[in-house]
Amino acid sequence: MKTEKAAAAFLGVSLFAASSGLTNAYLTEHPKALVNLISSGSVDVELTEPSWQPENALGLVPGSVVPKNPTATNTGKSDAWIFLRVSVPVKCISVVNPQTHRKEPPADIGIFSFIAAEGWERIAAERTADSINFIYGYRELVKPGEKTAPLFESVTLVNYLEGELTASDILQIPVEAIAVQDHVCESGAALTEIYEVYLAEESGNI
Repeated sequence: MKTEKAAAAFLGVSLFAASSGLTNAYLTEHPKALVNLISSGSVDVELTEPSWQPENALGLVPGSVVPKNPTATNTGKSDAWIFLRVSVPVKCISVVNPQTHRKEPPADIGIFSFIAAEGWERIAAERTADSINFIYGYRELVKPGEKTAPLFESVTLVNYLEGELTASDILQIPVEAIAVQDHVCESGAALTEIYEVYLAEESGNI
């Protein structure tokens, strides 16, 4: 399993730091999964988070762990390769070093981290101005009506210093699901190759 931690990007939430130093976070649930149609088949995908409870994201303190388990279901009529894109916000803040317990100099830090589950393969990490988009592909072809294992089971709030996050900091953790129809590549193609086909189709290059 791979722990996604940040020193330049990671997961997101809607995050509000209270004046008391506690963080009241509301992790937004992405409304509708991103749907991608490739070739003449029918592929569709639905994204759910069965363990997500809004009340669990209230009154968070540095290091808090919140249950959050994005899972994709193939709701189309064709077998599909499933990819999840997780956008992690980045802030230039100071954190506490877990070994020395001392303050670290301000740096671009991901507000949350997560541990990717077995069965998922990291495809890419795309940096933007204020976040990193992590792309994961599910290693098994998903048949209609079936679903993936959760990409992760929870998110962990970074061990930030009091005052580094304020009530004006509003951060989100968008999770998007991408379905790519089977047979877009030759049998045995790597997930990275399949994802490249999706990118080319999305950009209009195919």
